Parts: sequence; structure tokens; C-alpha cells
Amino acid sequence: MSQDTHLNAGGEIPSEPNAHTPSPRYVRGLLVVVIGLGLVLLGGAAVVVGTIIKRMNNPDSQASKPGFGMTEISVPAAGKIIGIENGVSRVIVHMRDDQGTLLILLDPRKGEEKGRVRLQPAE
Repeated sequence: MSQDTHLNAGGEIPSEPNAHTPSPRYVRGLLVVVIGLGLVLLGGAAVVVGTIIKRMNNPDSQASKPGFGMTEISVPAAGKIIGIENGVSRVIVHMRDDQGTLLILLDPRKGEEKGRVRLQPAE
């Protein structure tokens, strides 16, 4: 009984009887597709992370309530309103009382007082 050997073009016996090597053109094309999809995946992840960081650091992008009802802000009893500056992200109320000038910072979207600044003369 003779053993049937399959020799390839180089005169070598392949490791598998029906093995064939893929075309280098297809391997190169598959490599380009895999690398391209990897870059698209990394780019998408970078956009998502960047958007999250931007929204966390920008307080103006936070959703506000459409209406906040009535809000009471305490002012000094002897205080007199000098002027009001209206802006998109804040309202500044200028007041003067016995102690000097007072600035009250308000958030018009939420109806909250954000802070007070007391202006004192330099000594």
C-alpha cells in the first residue's frame, strides 16, 4: 500500500491536506477594515467623554424649571435700591444701606439668590 502525498508548488508537504493560504489582497483589506473600525470606535468614545466633561463644567447648560413660582429674598430694612442689571445668567440688584453698598446676585432661571457682595471703602 502506498501512501498518498500531496506536494505543493515548492515541493513541500503542507500541514493540512486541503489547506490553502488566503490571498494577501484580502488579508490587507481586512486589516484596513479592522484598523478603521477601531479608530471609529475610539473617536466615538472620545466624543462621548468630551461631551460629558463639557456638560459637567458648563452650569448654563443645565436644564432649569420653566417656572419657579414666588421667591422671597431678604433685603436690609433701611436699604434703598439703586439699580438693577439684568442678564441671561444673573440679575444684580444694587442696594445702599447704613453700612454701604450691597450687591445681591440672583439666578433668574431658578429664582434663587446666588450670593451677596458688600462693597466697603478702602481704609
